[in-house]
Amino acid sequence: MSTVETTSPPSAAPARSEFSPLGQGTLLMAAALTTVDAFIVNVALPSIQKSFGVSASTSQFVVSFYGITYAVLLVLGGRFGDRFGRRKVIQFGISGFTIASLLCGIAPNIETLIGARVLQGAAAALLLPQVLSTIQATLQEPAKTRAVSYYGAIGGLSAAVGQLLGGLFVWADVAGLGWRPIFLVNVPLGILAVIGTRLWVPETKAPQAQGADLGGTALFGTAVLALLIPLSLGRQTHWPLWTWALFVVSAVVAVVLWRFERTVESSGAVPLISPSLLRQGTMRRGLLVLGSGFLAFGGFIFVFALAVQGGNGMSALESGLSMAPMAVGQFLAAVRAPKLIGKVGVRTLQIGGVLQMLGLVALIVPALLWWSHLHFYELMVGMFLIGAGNGLFVPTVYRTVLSSIPPQQIGAGSGIVTTTQQTTLALGTALLGAIYIGVSGHNDTRLGFVVVAAVFLAVAALFALFGNSLQKDSSTK
Repeated sequence: MSTVETTSPPSAAPARSEFSPLGQGTLLMAAALTTVDAFIVNVALPSIQKSFGVSASTSQFVVSFYGITYAVLLVLGGRFGDRFGRRKVIQFGISGFTIASLLCGIAPNIETLIGARVLQGAAAALLLPQVLSTIQATLQEPAKTRAVSYYGAIGGLSAAVGQLLGGLFVWADVAGLGWRPIFLVNVPLGILAVIGTRLWVPETKAPQAQGADLGGTALFGTAVLALLIPLSLGRQTHWPLWTWALFVVSAVVAVVLWRFERTVESSGAVPLISPSLLRQGTMRRGLLVLGSGFLAFGGFIFVFALAVQGGNGMSALESGLSMAPMAVGQFLAAVRAPKLIGKVGVRTLQIGGVLQMLGLVALIVPALLWWSHLHFYELMVGMFLIGAGNGLFVPTVYRTVLSSIPPQQIGAGSGIVTTTQQTTLALGTALLGAIYIGVSGHNDTRLGFVVVAAVFLAVAALFALFGNSLQKDSSTK
């Protein structure tokens, strides 16, 4: 899925020409690395489970903790770049990501791997917000629009390519290392990115850097983790009292967070989550659509990799190859989305919903008929349509939501959008992963896969039917 990162308000500094194509390519490569790494693990999870002898529920944390850490720290990462210099923070983020990748690759147990994934997520949160901010501060039109378009296309492509590469690496079993090369490959690439950033990326800062909402960040992280942990471990531990207690804690902390953010905003500071922005109808509706879409997509992608390997008997390579049509569909649709949005506006979201529905039906029917004998090429049409639908969904929602934010609040607004995106991706993995494991039981993986696909289908149907109500007050231009 495409990823829109936290952007700061436009810098007062004039655009500079020394941000060469080499520098832009370096930043885009670094951004792609972090997005690929969010999804590359999915296909490798069965191999990781076998390697460490852990359950599917426990292995979910390898995926979800990366996303949660990333989501919680994104806004802070953007503000650190504004204050201390974006190139400096980019280099620190890439270095941290590279070291964390090495730790993942040599992890002796699942606990170490999960901890290293947390460090990866924190480093990604430092790196990614600086990419669009640097483009904004250093490029002029039409180079700026072109760079942003490349960024959006690469972001969408990276999600599907991540799972494709994961399958290839596990299948190749390089030097008998199994799943470990999916992380170790980041080490040489990260070193190249650090050198390229030093040589070709100019330094920029915001003229008036905003303070970090540490209290809001801590409360938000607590609320999300208190929800994520019981969703991931509840069934495995037979839902003891502490799991239900954590649900209550999550709800209470969410209320405290809302009141805290109102106080922060009323004092004139910039909160992590702006209550005034959430009062806007288009913003509320947009975040609801965005969150439900990413939750369904993230959970489906996670379950797809588990189901086709664990229940259908596909190899990691076949599972990865199944993602190639999705990558192609998403890339082609994302490139063409701006023209379609210009013609039909927010109804582009409905077209995307229809394409996703058709794609999911094209997966559910063969799964019901030939589950134990499916091959990746029999899923190509369905996966391509899901990718194409996603390629229209993402830019339409982003454009609609971000266009409703006042210019003076664009930094805070884009932070809310990105935080919603990453949080719901991680929660989708936990929630739909729990549904899949619960429905599948010991043997019926086909039923678990179909149920999760049906949930995604229901969400896509809502987009197809009611997508034009996303922006009631004005049409998307």
